[in-house]
Amino acid sequence: MEEKPSTRNYYAVKVTGGHEITVALMLEERIKSNNIRGVYSIIVPPNLKGYVIIEAEGLHIVRLLISGIRNAKGLAQGLLPREEILKLVSKRQIVLTLKPGDVVEVISGPFRGTQAQVVRVEESKGEVVLNILESTFPLQVTVPLDQVRLTKR
Repeated sequence: MEEKPSTRNYYAVKVTGGHEITVALMLEERIKSNNIRGVYSIIVPPNLKGYVIIEAEGLHIVRLLISGIRNAKGLAQGLLPREEILKLVSKRQIVLTLKPGDVVEVISGPFRGTQAQVVRVEESKGEVVLNILESTFPLQVTVPLDQVRLTKR
C-alpha cells in the first residue's frame, strides 16, 4: 500500500513581544512531554517580533499545542507560504567591497549619520573597523558591514 505524503503547513502564532524564545521553548517541552506528532519545526525569526512560526500537519495540532501557553495570544489568520519563511530565516549575503581609505556613512547604530574612514575590513566576521571623522579625538569603532554605506572611494 502506498503511503500518502504528509502536508506541511506554516502557521504564525501571535506572542507577547520579547517572549518569542520563551514561548518556543515551552512549545518544544509540550511536544516532548505529551508526545505530540505532526509538528516538524518551531521557527523564531530574528527580524519578526511578536510571532513564532510552527510547521505542522494541520491547524488542529497547532491549536492543541498553543492552548494554555502563557504569552501565546493566538493564531494569525491563514497560512504562510514556504517562500516567505525562507526569506525570514535565510542569511543575506552582503556584497560590499570596501577597502582601507574608503569614506563611508554609518546608517544605523549609535553612530548613525556620521562619516567615517575604513581602517580595515574583516570579511570573515562581517565587520569593518572605522575611524570616525567627525570626532574631535581619534575614535576607532567596529561595526557590522550592513550598517555602513559607501560614499567616496
